[in-house]
Amino acid sequence: MVIRNGQELGLYFHFPYCSQRCPYCDFTLTVGEIPHNQYLQAAINETSLRIEDLSHYGWTPRPLTSLYFGGGTPGLWSTKSLGKYIDNCADRFGLNDQIEVTIEANPAEVSLALLHEWRSIGVNRLSLGAQSMRSIALQRLGRDHTPEQVRRVVDWARFVGIERVNVDLIHGLSGETEREALFDLEALLQVSPSHISLYQLTIEPQTSFGARARRGEILIEPEEELLRIYRVLEARLAEARMPLYEVSNAALSGEESRHNLLYWTMGEYLGIGAGAHARVYLPHQEGRSLRALRWQNTRSIKSYLERSLIGDPLSTLEEERGFLDDEALAEESVLVGLRLTEGLRLTADIAARYSSHAQSLIKEGLLL
Repeated sequence: MVIRNGQELGLYFHFPYCSQRCPYCDFTLTVGEIPHNQYLQAAINETSLRIEDLSHYGWTPRPLTSLYFGGGTPGLWSTKSLGKYIDNCADRFGLNDQIEVTIEANPAEVSLALLHEWRSIGVNRLSLGAQSMRSIALQRLGRDHTPEQVRRVVDWARFVGIERVNVDLIHGLSGETEREALFDLEALLQVSPSHISLYQLTIEPQTSFGARARRGEILIEPEEELLRIYRVLEARLAEARMPLYEVSNAALSGEESRHNLLYWTMGEYLGIGAGAHARVYLPHQEGRSLRALRWQNTRSIKSYLERSLIGDPLSTLEEERGFLDDEALAEESVLVGLRLTEGLRLTADIAARYSSHAQSLIKEGLLL
């Protein structure tokens, strides 16, 4: 794997509002009234501060190749505010001619009219949180949509010209084996999305599922069954000419998520919004060994809004901030590279740093 320093630039925007919290979700979000205009202004303020801060290291803005609105449920953000932030990015960075603009959405909250509006302001990729194509599983997962709504929204997206559609699926619920997982996948393949994300259910401590697990409830299948499910889904996707290109993601040829590939190929991306994280490469300067800057914003939505709206220093918006040197970047490139189906290219630098580990893995047949 080659570090993609100085090439593509992405921006991840975190929208931390949902109509409800799912029992398995541990993301940065809140439920309730959405301060549309205030969150827009807070994000615009942070964007300006980020550009100013990075300029001190010699970093200059360049056109975005990816703009990803995640959450939360950014599909709930007013189209007017969403459009204004896209315009702000065009003004501050520029937008590449081939930019991928993705928005995550809940199938129950998407209408044909809304899809038209998104397309008109530049959204060209949709990511739907389907999770299952069976009503009983959706109820267990705390979802408020139906399988038919998933089918309808995928069709609508194509109708308005949003051709690139991802759909998320979750497998591994207790009592649900490969048969149920295959049913979900088959039902999804029938509507022909261009990308599918397969997530194994995980039980996070600070969630409703986490509390139930601590009380002794079995919510997830044993590891052996989870592996069987994964292998069956992997084989079916390959048969459908939609192979996994990463541990949890499959796509038709050419339809891989450009934004997520920035994460996995050591690309560069900014993070804006409560809970957002980033990795930005610093221009080389003589005598400086630090290569990149990383930050994660506060997960306190209230604090993020208050401090960003009054223009407080970036340090008050961040939970973490640190610099990465060559060794840290090499270690990270190994970790993310092993997620990709294409694997990790054993470059001279990586071989030199991890030669003893590499030789052990080669002997075990785990590394070529």
